[in-house]
Amino acid sequence: MSPRRAGRLERRGWLAAAALSALAAAAPSPSLAHACVTPAAPDEPPCNPALADSPWPAAHRGSYAQDSSPLPGPASAAGLGARHLSLLGIPVILSISGPYGDGGRAVWGTTAGSFEVFKVDEESGALIDELRPSAPGTPQPGGGNGPTTGIYNLVDRDNRLIVGRGTAIEVYGDSVPGDRFSPIALVHRFELPARALCRPSDRLVGLAMLWDGEVAFATQEGMVGGVPRVPARMNDRNLSVYSINGPACDDPQVADSALETISNSIAADERGGIYPVTDRAQYKLLWTGGRLELAWRTPYQSGGAGGGARVDSGSGSTPTLMGVPGQRDRFVVITDGQRLMHLVLMWRGQIPPGWQPIAPGVPRRIACEVRVTFGDPQATASSSEQSVVVRGYAAVVVNNRMAIDDLVSALPSQAKPFTELASNVPGNAPQGIERIDWDPQRQDCEVRWANPDVSMPNGVPAMSSATGLVYGIGQENGIWGLEAVGFRDGARRFFKPTSPSPDENSFFAAATIGPGHAIWTGTFGGVTTFAPSP
Repeated sequence: MSPRRAGRLERRGWLAAAALSALAAAAPSPSLAHACVTPAAPDEPPCNPALADSPWPAAHRGSYAQDSSPLPGPASAAGLGARHLSLLGIPVILSISGPYGDGGRAVWGTTAGSFEVFKVDEESGALIDELRPSAPGTPQPGGGNGPTTGIYNLVDRDNRLIVGRGTAIEVYGDSVPGDRFSPIALVHRFELPARALCRPSDRLVGLAMLWDGEVAFATQEGMVGGVPRVPARMNDRNLSVYSINGPACDDPQVADSALETISNSIAADERGGIYPVTDRAQYKLLWTGGRLELAWRTPYQSGGAGGGARVDSGSGSTPTLMGVPGQRDRFVVITDGQRLMHLVLMWRGQIPPGWQPIAPGVPRRIACEVRVTFGDPQATASSSEQSVVVRGYAAVVVNNRMAIDDLVSALPSQAKPFTELASNVPGNAPQGIERIDWDPQRQDCEVRWANPDVSMPNGVPAMSSATGLVYGIGQENGIWGLEAVGFRDGARRFFKPTSPSPDENSFFAAATIGPGHAIWTGTFGGVTTFAPSP
């Protein structure tokens, strides 16, 4: 990393201990006694010592899944360059390592469908190595594919990539410990036992790192589990599992369609709370250090969404945690599955004494439920397949509903995502972004602003509190590019175009704020990085 870039990060308050650079070469250890300092920024979640010392070490940035960062992204399109790295598969989540001995970092990723694992040099954007399942000695994802298996990943404090693919949790690292330019090595592969799968068709979906180093996971058919991140301890003996569907998993009279299913990742908090959302209800499980227990289950409205990117009729979002230590009100935030989507806040812990349901028949745990119209008061339908961006008590959602969504609602779930290849076509492209805030004084939600003109068709946005901008892969007149919108007012700040090529289609990928004011994103054809010219 150049001195100029390192200085930038220091000035912005990113507090990193230089001694951590030696961890990549150190022998893996279950001990978490190392420097872990929360960046000096308002509304910042607590530092997770089990994750890499990194600006963006996991899906949706961290275990709170807020997709927001104290680091700056680009302030304008002036001097902003775009570089593209072509890959065979479709990367959705990019996770950035901690610093190596030379100060550099690696960007890790996995791909949907093709099950590649790849590693990129953060400074240059050059591909270091990639593993494909067809290569000799590369493990095959157990039991075939699923629409979201293998998408979510994270990098732990020892700079190892952890991903759930098929029926196995896999751990990857540098073949030469401490050398990010060395080839990728499979460090460990833990094949889930039958007790961790609801049915033979079950597949892994989401991952989140707990603060004690436990890797929490969720499967498509409602199994939630935890296993140590340290490879030597990642085994059946140390595996804990909770089944959302319970005895129904083993009951042949219960059809697959009757099971509660999970199609998104999970969030976690510093007190052992794990938050999976199914197509019918939001859950909170508690990790007590040796077992998983159900804390609460709250149903939400679902069943109206369909077509386009939707793989089920429930929430399209990974749960996001709102409220940090020191704040009175704390929530888990999702979008629901109604035809006209609502933003839903649920109390994370104890419901305040005397709290009354917001409407007859609404579960008491729901703190607010707001229609998302993206600025169109006549809207009858809206949809998002993305995690909600959260900073403080503000939530930002983007519209992913294409004009053709109703026409493709009858397609098989595996085929629906590919309709997104037409999501930049004028007249079909989704339009709209909206911010909704929780008011702790009024104890209610309110729409702060809505911009019906901005189009971020299918990617997960990211927010920088340093620049006050929300970034996402957008389109203008069919041309893909980086869109930046003001967090305070929703006004469009700039658009950096790339091309109309499907290779630049974000295709559900998450925008990632990296070092040096850079925005990284997966695309249908690889990885694109937007960074200021040196």
